[in-house]
Amino acid sequence: MQQEQTSNRVFFTSIILTTIFMGSSFPTGKYLISIEHVPPFLLGGYRFVIAGLIMVLWTLIRGGWNSIVPTSNGSFKKGLLLVAVIGLLQTTGTMGLLNLAMAAGVSSSMSSIILFTNPLWLALLAHFLLNDRLNTWKVLSLVLGIAGVIICLGLDKSVLGIGALFALFGSFCWSVNSVVTKRVPFDKGSWIFTGWQLLIGGILMLILSAPMHESYNPAHLSGWGWLWFVWLILPASVGSFGLWFSSLRQRPATVASSFLFLVPLFSTIFSIIGLHDKFTIGLVIGGLLVVIALILVNKSSKSKRF
Repeated sequence: MQQEQTSNRVFFTSIILTTIFMGSSFPTGKYLISIEHVPPFLLGGYRFVIAGLIMVLWTLIRGGWNSIVPTSNGSFKKGLLLVAVIGLLQTTGTMGLLNLAMAAGVSSSMSSIILFTNPLWLALLAHFLLNDRLNTWKVLSLVLGIAGVIICLGLDKSVLGIGALFALFGSFCWSVNSVVTKRVPFDKGSWIFTGWQLLIGGILMLILSAPMHESYNPAHLSGWGWLWFVWLILPASVGSFGLWFSSLRQRPATVASSFLFLVPLFSTIFSIIGLHDKFTIGLVIGGLLVVIALILVNKSSKSKRF
């Protein structure tokens, strides 16, 4: 019992901090793209390359060369392929498409609501690929969760158009990434796993920025711009992704991902504070639906562990 309580505390602490840090990345990213005019793939590339290097180098200093070698079932080739695929899906795919969505004019709040339809796609994929079967309560919780974030954030005209499509594709990339993470084992900890996928994904974003003719002079970045850029690297990248992959290894993919419904709520709160977005009654009603959805999905999966 004591061990289970400790496990629950660790999981809930990890996943709540994950959602807070992830939620903060939307308004800060939107600020840098819209106000500071940083190109989307350059922003993501530098953000994730620096974050990935920090995590890999920190692991190297603490554990030596062997601690940073990516392996899967003892195979270096499989381990390298795994972090490369996750980097492509999670960092280049999900976050690159998210930045493109915001650059195309989608608001930070609406970007988050579209991106975090991820639990719906994951629940469907997990039903067929992870033996994490859908049931009445789980389906109901997913419907309530999606309805909650829609009511909370409200629909606006930015939900229509190519930008919203970018965010939707990013959401699907995240779902596929979660399935791969659950199906393919990684021999080392979630910290170095995250470091490699951020580094590789960031490098791919920088490569893609070249044919897109993106360029930016860092000297044009304001003091606030530098502050939010550092925030994106540390809490919003190193913190959120490290904690996310740790959470995925503690609970079923559907349970962990269900908490991602909280990210748009935090994104809205931070947008109200930092970008002066309006507070609405929808935030209260939608928030209650999200809480109910989380209770239902966790109750339905309480006895399951991967």
